[in-house]
Amino acid sequence: MASGSRQIQTQVQKLSPQQILQANIMQLTNSLLEQRIVKELEDNPTLEIVDPIDEDDENQNQTENSQESDTEFDWDELDSDSDRFELVKPNTESTDFIFTNHSTPKTLNDKIKDQLIDINISEQYMNIAYEIIGNIDDDGYFKIEPILIADRLGVSELEVRSVLDIIKSLDPKGIASKDLKECISLQINKKKYPLAYNIIQNCYEDFIAKRYEKISKNLNCSMIELKDSLEIIKKINPKPGDGLPAGDNEFIIPDIIVEKRDNDWVIQMNDQSMYELRVSKEYSKMLDRKSLDRAAKKFIKDKTESANWFIDAIKHRKRTMLEIMNVIIQKQETMFREEKFELCPMILKDIADELNIDISTVSRASNGKYVQLPWGIFEIRDFFSESIKTKSGKEVSNTVVKNRIKDIIENEDKSNPYDDQSIVSILESENYIVARRTVSKYRSLMGIVKSKLRREITDE
Repeated sequence: MASGSRQIQTQVQKLSPQQILQANIMQLTNSLLEQRIVKELEDNPTLEIVDPIDEDDENQNQTENSQESDTEFDWDELDSDSDRFELVKPNTESTDFIFTNHSTPKTLNDKIKDQLIDINISEQYMNIAYEIIGNIDDDGYFKIEPILIADRLGVSELEVRSVLDIIKSLDPKGIASKDLKECISLQINKKKYPLAYNIIQNCYEDFIAKRYEKISKNLNCSMIELKDSLEIIKKINPKPGDGLPAGDNEFIIPDIIVEKRDNDWVIQMNDQSMYELRVSKEYSKMLDRKSLDRAAKKFIKDKTESANWFIDAIKHRKRTMLEIMNVIIQKQETMFREEKFELCPMILKDIADELNIDISTVSRASNGKYVQLPWGIFEIRDFFSESIKTKSGKEVSNTVVKNRIKDIIENEDKSNPYDDQSIVSILESENYIVARRTVSKYRSLMGIVKSKLRREITDE
């Protein structure tokens, strides 16, 4: 056969419906899984919630008849590798504090509404106000056009703008601003700080770009006067909604809880509020009836199979997440021993290789999931970090380098901040081998702007 005509065959792995279901269930957080379970219970009549009382009676009968249920949740089976880590059956006593610690503070919406009630505006204006408040984002900004509110409610745009102005006069100052410029302006006392107000109103672009000499020239003020005004602006809150939930309160509820008991780490799922499921025995018995027609039998068989797949997928998710967390504890041994968040290099592949599973499975089981440790709640993906080599050949976590970059910038001369190449040189003097583009990437990920935008006016 000629080389040019040789065919290259490739194999494409096709996932089964059961594998697809497992992957979908794996990526869900506990709260989303609870919602999925409720929906599955509604859609599949052969799936039912385990009644603990019924289970006790059934277990007694099973002992007498030496029968074993295929759908019973077997904790011993999950604990097949008990010498590696301890699996603890959930109990409400150990995790109640997660939920009872939280009070129910008033939302941002509530605080604004209370103030509107106090000033006694008309019912129509209040309806407009509620619509505006409902469109304020988490940072406290109102970024949609008033005409859209007017069209939705069948009122004039002028009325919407009037109500919007009322809301802008309320606390927190700067609320419902359309952009950062307006937000800062609303928080500056124009009469008390005219120069600071003029900087924002007339030299905003130069202010953002920190072109201080140009501002000084345009506003005919000294650099000392300019510096004083910038200090006033610096105290302005750029996110008036920050720290106050815009709507319903949302708290991070961990998916996994890790506790230390007698010098051992105990790993458990935070799933005590989750329904325990089984396949309905009544429907299973119906399959044995000879009188059951073919269509009904197929329906029950398909639904029963789907229910079993769903239950198995939940078990698989639980087992996998616990195993992943256990390996994380092993590989981040220093961190867990010292109980502080200092990482060793570890990537998804390390976990996948240890457990002999796909990297995609580790990714699905980790992303968006949280773990409660004795010293705080962390996102599981935060435990992963790439390595950075030192000149001696030692590998350290990139979080070490990120923290060092942050420290360098925090302690730099604000009148002459370090550019990325200068930071590279400092890191190199400390034996870290890091490229300039890497420094730039880490800086951006930490939300730190370029050197020219960090420059400040200092006393001379």
